[in-house]
Amino acid sequence: MDRAPLIYLAKGVRVFAFGMVTIVTPIYLARLGFNPLMVGASLFAVVLGNAVSNLFLTWYGNSFGRKRSLLAFSLLMAASGALLFLSSSPLVVFPALFIGNISTNSTETGPFQSVETGVLPSLVRSKERAFGIYNFMGYGAASVGSLAASLPAYFNQSLLSFRALYLLYGLVGMFLFVAYLGLSGVESASKRPGLSYLTSAGKKDLVRLSALFSVDAFGGGFVTQSLLAYWFFLEFHASLKELGPIFTVVNIITALSIIASSFIAEKIGNLRTMFYSHLLSNVFLIMIPLSNALLLAVLFLFLRQSVSQMDVPARQALMAELFNPDERVTANAITNTARTLSALPGSPVTGALLSAGYVALPIFVGGVSKIGYDFTMFGAYRRRVR
Repeated sequence: MDRAPLIYLAKGVRVFAFGMVTIVTPIYLARLGFNPLMVGASLFAVVLGNAVSNLFLTWYGNSFGRKRSLLAFSLLMAASGALLFLSSSPLVVFPALFIGNISTNSTETGPFQSVETGVLPSLVRSKERAFGIYNFMGYGAASVGSLAASLPAYFNQSLLSFRALYLLYGLVGMFLFVAYLGLSGVESASKRPGLSYLTSAGKKDLVRLSALFSVDAFGGGFVTQSLLAYWFFLEFHASLKELGPIFTVVNIITALSIIASSFIAEKIGNLRTMFYSHLLSNVFLIMIPLSNALLLAVLFLFLRQSVSQMDVPARQALMAELFNPDERVTANAITNTARTLSALPGSPVTGALLSAGYVALPIFVGGVSKIGYDFTMFGAYRRRVR
């Protein structure tokens, strides 16, 4: 199989599993008796695990090998699914969530994406269209995963029905392991660990972009798909039978917008696509907690998703513009690490705020922070790129 289609396939299968467990995990933990603070702490373990994996890629990804890294992360994903299937003890759940590189959104900032988006531009002619296909596959698969998340509701939310989905998650990890065995020609010419091979211009951009992306991710940490699902569960008592279809539509809308994004970026540029779409999405985000009915809140959620992820392929293409092929995986790992670490406070703080009754505040904080990022990012790079 050609390398680019293999990466598209891996993305789709993996994000199907993420789309499923992203919705299921907070509801499952609540079913186990975890209070909102403990749910937030559990999601903190997920985000922290992604950060540690990206840090490994930053320092040892080139020397350890990109393919070997993908194989190792696939095995950890399989082990995580197996542990969550076998036990509901917090002593097992927390480590399993940590090692699984689970995404709390159907979009990713974890190690799989760091490697794949780093090597993909070297395998295709048009990076904008390639990233459009890559993310379309992800969100399309996530919509199916979100629908699968409603299955426990048809089995009286038995613990076994939840655990069966984690077993499926582990099997996806094994599938990825087998798929990545066929990946070749993706290694870096440099085998030196650390950042010594980065150009001075690359290092400056890494510092600037890491700071900017951190602001965006800090706000995003309050409004991950897991936390939004949990918010609808608490605020409107939405069941998995409702949440599954809602987030299925969310991801279908997002997938369609991703395709539009690549064509828009070719016309007006990656940076402008990022700015205009992301700014509008955050206005819609702030409107969600101002809605006093489930239907209206869902409508604003759909409007938000129609533009909220259009910046993702544009951002990935922008990174490919700014960094050379040997730098891209490390650049993605570093900026993804910055994003992941900045998102860490979101889950526990949101859990604490929800426990205290401040239901709308996390979404307001998330939206305002992300609007600040939009204007700062545009101002920082508008003279260099379109």
